[in-house]
Amino acid sequence: RVQAGFLAITAFTICMLAATLLHLDRFHHGQLTFYLWFIIYVLTPFVVPFLWWRNRATASEELEAGDLRFSRTTRWVLSAGGSLGILVFIVVFIDPTILISLAPWKLTPLTARVFAGWTILTLATVVNIGLDGRWSAARYLMQAAMVGLVLTLLALPRIWPDLHPANPMTYALVGGMVVTLVAFIAIHLSLDAAVRRKLQPQKAAGSA
Repeated sequence: RVQAGFLAITAFTICMLAATLLHLDRFHHGQLTFYLWFIIYVLTPFVVPFLWWRNRATASEELEAGDLRFSRTTRWVLSAGGSLGILVFIVVFIDPTILISLAPWKLTPLTARVFAGWTILTLATVVNIGLDGRWSAARYLMQAAMVGLVLTLLALPRIWPDLHPANPMTYALVGGMVVTLVAFIAIHLSLDAAVRRKLQPQKAAGSA
């Protein structure tokens, strides 16, 4: 039910390791927190895909009771759109000045690459959900995304002075998060309702 996030996390940890190695001079060497950070991002690019690979032994193509499979068109849009976005942000990771010039807040090359890594994580998750195609594989990941969006929106008043009000990207960013959150809630409620409708005949048959 959560396997679609594992390879996406792998892509993220690779980005974090690369960003760390490219900007080692920006870190406080000799501190425990640096060693913890470095060890985590050296190990996780290997540990996470290994766990995913081990989990494949229990994978099944069969749908759970009441589960839904996305249409071919939906899966294609998710996979193709996410893949295109990943390519864009790989370019941004390679040349962080692109994002620095567009972002509505001050970024350094390191923080721009970290932001690109987080975006690649999100887009890779979208790709994997498209490849998997099951609502049960997307449900928990969508819930996690909604929690992240809510926390980010709650933090906006605190960091609002850091945003550039003259930059249209400020309002595109905030508006995009609000629209995404509302859309996720609507999609979640709609698909959960569809699952309940699908389960009703099965429950009726079982009780009979």
